[in-house]
Amino acid sequence: MEYQICTRCIMDTSDPYIKFDEQGICNHCRTYEQSIKRGLVTGETGKRELARIINQIKEDGKGKEYDCLIGLSGGVDSTYVAYKLVEFGLRPLVLHLDNETLSC
Repeated sequence: MEYQICTRCIMDTSDPYIKFDEQGICNHCRTYEQSIKRGLVTGETGKRELARIINQIKEDGKGKEYDCLIGLSGGVDSTYVAYKLVEFGLRPLVLHLDNETLSC
């Protein structure tokens, strides 16, 4: 197979199961699009659902040092999630694992 990279994401033909459509978009992106259509709640309904979930987490965490747990890779996405949780008034316990192998 000739080398190809998705026109939307960074996936390429190093994945033996990847397929591309006529626009050069991979099957992983297309699967994600279908999942979003079925399960993403947006607009005012999404805001209300998020507020309900946050309130439930706060209620369940009353009297505890932390009310949620998140993984932090150090990248932009997980850092932003941590920021938003604190902005929402949650008290996350943040877990970071250093998976680098040290050699002597």
